[in-house]
Amino acid sequence: MNQPRTRRQSQSGGLDWRRIGAAIALAAVAAVVILAVPFTALARAYGALPQAANFGGNTLIYGQRGVEIADLHPGGSSRIPVSFPQIAPIMRKAVVAVEDHSFWSAPSFDLGRIAQAAFYDVVHHSSSQGASTIPEQLGKLLYLHDNKSLTYKVKEILFGEELTAKLSRSTILDEYLNDVYFGEGARGIEAASLTYFGVHASQLNANQASLLAGLLPEPTYLDPFDNLAAARQRQQVVLAAMQKQGDLTSAQVTAIRAKAPPLAAQGGNNLNLAPYFVDEVESWLQNRYGSGYQNMGLRVQTSLNLNLNQDAQQLVDQTVAAGVYQHMTDGALVAEDPQNGQVLAWVGGAGANGPGGQIDMATTPRQPGSEFKLFNYSTALANHDITMATPVLDAPLTVATGGPGGGPYSVVDYEGHYAGVVQAQVALGNSLNVPAVRVELKTGVPDILTTARNMGVTTLTQPDSDYGPSLTLGAYPVPLWEMTQAGATFATQGVLHPTTYVLQVTDDQGKVIFRADPTPRRVLSTQVTYIMNTILSRNSNRLLAFGSDTPLVVSGHTVAIKTGTSTNFDDNTAVGWTPTVVVGDWVGNANDSPMYGGGVNGISGCATLWHDFIEDALSGVSNSWYPEPSGLTTQVIDGETDYFLSGTGTTTSVLGGGSTSPSPSPSISASPSASPSTSPTPSPSPIPTASGGAGP
Repeated sequence: MNQPRTRRQSQSGGLDWRRIGAAIALAAVAAVVILAVPFTALARAYGALPQAANFGGNTLIYGQRGVEIADLHPGGSSRIPVSFPQIAPIMRKAVVAVEDHSFWSAPSFDLGRIAQAAFYDVVHHSSSQGASTIPEQLGKLLYLHDNKSLTYKVKEILFGEELTAKLSRSTILDEYLNDVYFGEGARGIEAASLTYFGVHASQLNANQASLLAGLLPEPTYLDPFDNLAAARQRQQVVLAAMQKQGDLTSAQVTAIRAKAPPLAAQGGNNLNLAPYFVDEVESWLQNRYGSGYQNMGLRVQTSLNLNLNQDAQQLVDQTVAAGVYQHMTDGALVAEDPQNGQVLAWVGGAGANGPGGQIDMATTPRQPGSEFKLFNYSTALANHDITMATPVLDAPLTVATGGPGGGPYSVVDYEGHYAGVVQAQVALGNSLNVPAVRVELKTGVPDILTTARNMGVTTLTQPDSDYGPSLTLGAYPVPLWEMTQAGATFATQGVLHPTTYVLQVTDDQGKVIFRADPTPRRVLSTQVTYIMNTILSRNSNRLLAFGSDTPLVVSGHTVAIKTGTSTNFDDNTAVGWTPTVVVGDWVGNANDSPMYGGGVNGISGCATLWHDFIEDALSGVSNSWYPEPSGLTTQVIDGETDYFLSGTGTTTSVLGGGSTSPSPSPSISASPSASPSTSPTPSPSPIPTASGGAGP
């Protein structure tokens, strides 16, 4: 019976096919190397490098002073190319030591390494010994698919040679480190540094760098989040190579071996410091560049002031938390530089986890309430229908249409009582509803709509005839950002600067592909806006409804402001400005449920939020206001200077009926001036409103 051969017999007797295979492999490798030289020369003659792979890159969003506020990339994929100086020297040394120790001086391919790897792979039935230099690895990344054929190796050598001939070694290493995959969806050293350690590639230390360099052969298996022990074991190989190269001392290696580098939170490479603003920028990017914008490597420069935006978010959160007992669950704030329309802060809600937190309430149309009176009074002044001193009757008013089913519409004041005859400036400053509707009836809804649209309100798109007398009371929804844009028009003395937040976009090659160039246009005269600014900054005009000591006053600064509260307390709004900043805000509920009336109004709701933010925004800014423009006449009435457009002046004719002598300055009283002889006696209680009521 034949006896089985022992292991010793199989090695010493007969043909050793492993050694024969290794010899054949070595011969093939030699042929590859010999052929690579003429192939390379031929490739250079014809410039034969194929189209390089495009790995894309994260789109990054920056705020003022170059502060990065968001890193956009598809889920599970991140790449942020950086320049050679932005990669820590120790990281470069770690990769060179373990991947290609003679990178800086040797040819792009290493015959000894190729032979050694081929022999190892044949003898051990393995394909673990790549033997590729860094130039070859870069050629493989850019131009080849992953397979192990001899043709593949020829091409790898050829492309490595070509890259070496065309690029400096530092450029090759930079491109390699930007393109190689480190696991966890991170392609390139910057994405890997942020993913694993939460630092930039320029900030890597020796412990971090050696761990990252060790991931390259098998980044999935060696993922330190899932298999730290294996990653640390591979790190020892890197450390030994670095010590041998003289990059680390024995003491440094010992210290690194003693303690693993702390890891960042898994999945933490998702920077977004201004979520609502970033959502708006992303919408803009998608509209302009399509759905792949996150992977285009764009660099987006915006106007956002991150410090102000974080302050705004904190104040919105605090205001909503304090208003929970009035059934307030959400808020929003937008701030702009009125001189150019650039957004400084954009907060669309009180956090993603709150009710309606996923909805950007800065872009969602809401009833502006009495804020809309800005358009009403501006139009009436421009048309010479009123002056700031025109007496207007504040008394019960019912108009023929505008109510339910097109029937009568009864207008009431928020306070529940009427002031009799007041100057137009007092009516606007105290946000009295009945005088506003009387002004609207005189001026006409079409003209008011034209003013609002010219000042940037885009949501009022229905035919003019569809809007009733409740228009001036803010019954028709308008987004907060558009009301803020309109406020900025007063801050620039009548010039509309379209709201702008994306200032410039560059592509992945650094080429500017977009630069903002908004076109400002005059929509109100300097004289009209000066009168409006005077009315809305004069504290004496607010005494009836608000009193003297309110958040509408900012210590050390002259400010103009208009508040608004919509029907049933669904919305509370404010917009106010100086020559250097305009701020609009809103509080309420995204689901349209009302807040508790009596607890929330123009003062207790948005005015406090507005005051706290604009006070912070104006910190360190000198007080400034507007010089009186030419084209106005003046008259001192009860110690205050009133301003009139040419061709207008004081009158004793009351808008609403009757006549009166000029009213004295208002005081804190329910009736600051006498009723006209022909007007109804002011009612002590309001007539129930049919629709579209508004408060201060």
